Amino acid sequence: MKKLFFTLIILCLCLFSQSCNERKTNLVLLGTVHQPVENFNSDSLYNILKKIRPNLILFEVDSSFFTQDFKFKKTWESNENIATVRYMNDFNADVRPYDFTGRNEYRRKIGSRPTDTKTIKLIDSLYQKDLLNSEEKSIYQDFLQITDTLNSFGYLGISNFNNEVTDSIARIRQYNQYKKLLEIVDNNKIFSSTFYNKEDGDSISYALGFRRAGEFWDLRNKTMAKHILHFTNEYKGKRIVVLNGYFHRHYLDSLLGPEQKKNNFIIRDLDEY
Repeated sequence: MKKLFFTLIILCLCLFSQSCNERKTNLVLLGTVHQPVENFNSDSLYNILKKIRPNLILFEVDSSFFTQDFKFKKTWESNENIATVRYMNDFNADVRPYDFTGRNEYRRKIGSRPTDTKTIKLIDSLYQKDLLNSEEKSIYQDFLQITDTLNSFGYLGISNFNNEVTDSIARIRQYNQYKKLLEIVDNNKIFSSTFYNKEDGDSISYALGFRRAGEFWDLRNKTMAKHILHFTNEYKGKRIVVLNGYFHRHYLDSLLGPEQKKNNFIIRDLDEY
């Protein structure tokens, strides 16, 4: 009898806990791959959405992609767009943008784009010509290896890029890109003496442009987290799915995790559905 009694108590507590979680705003940070690949496409994403049944989908673009009543101005061939439009047609759900407003224009204005990619290409050129010292070679080799590892998860199915292991690798990769590669940039004068001419006629060195790219990565993720928090309060007690390229997932989780109690929401894992 005692065993049965304690079993019933535990069952009641579990049901009570589940009920409390359902009353809170449920937030799923759903890492995605933007274009169709092996084991993940728009059908895969649609089926996940159908399983979670969100009331709100937060889309990784800014408001310029939407009409005033939050309809897509156009559709395009991305997994997220196709799956979201299909889900909205089949179920009663809202969609909202949450990205940094005018992110691409802003990056071009501050010169972080395209100097970010040009800088990495120049690092690679120095590496191929054996013009980096041994420590710099090691830094760049680590960056290439971890980038290849992280990219490989995108071909293995959604559970493989929505977990703590992948998040930790993405965190290390981000550190390598914006901190360790910056050491190479700062150690070689070619990056401060090579310039890119911006659209406004001004010029910017690769070194400064790359530094600004790292600063913008932080700014963008913090802005997205701020917007997500806004929607957890606007859609109290609802289910929200945040679609994000899976390189972002760890960053958003680190920013939003500490806010759960204060803002009365709970971050749920994909395998809970």
